[in-house]
Amino acid sequence: MPEFDARMARRARGTRRRGLSGLGLLLVVVGPLALAVAYSALPAWIFRWWPLVLVAVGVFGVLRRPGWVDELDVLYGPEVSRGVDRPRRVFSLALIALGCLFLPFTTGLVDPRVIGPALLIALGLLLVWRRAR
Repeated sequence: MPEFDARMARRARGTRRRGLSGLGLLLVVVGPLALAVAYSALPAWIFRWWPLVLVAVGVFGVLRRPGWVDELDVLYGPEVSRGVDRPRRVFSLALIALGCLFLPFTTGLVDPRVIGPALLIALGLLLVWRRAR
């Protein structure tokens, strides 16, 4: 096995990774949204429905099939494209689930003070159910 040289493993001095920063893009999107909410002339009840945006984006992601997946079908067969497309579908379904989870809380159908006791009750029921099984 060749010797490991720490000097070669380090990045050359003065070189930087290029590309987009995910956190930077998130902050650039969230900042103007926060300003829009803070200085909006829209009624407050409209902002209670923001989880529907997550649901809509998730539904769009589930229903849409990107062109590059079709190209994989042609080049390598449907088995490869299904495996590559799965993470996108899982992310889309997670967005739908999060939107559906947040919606009752933002619309006032569920009181946020119920979360802690409900989690304790659910955990207790899970433990009892697993023991009884």
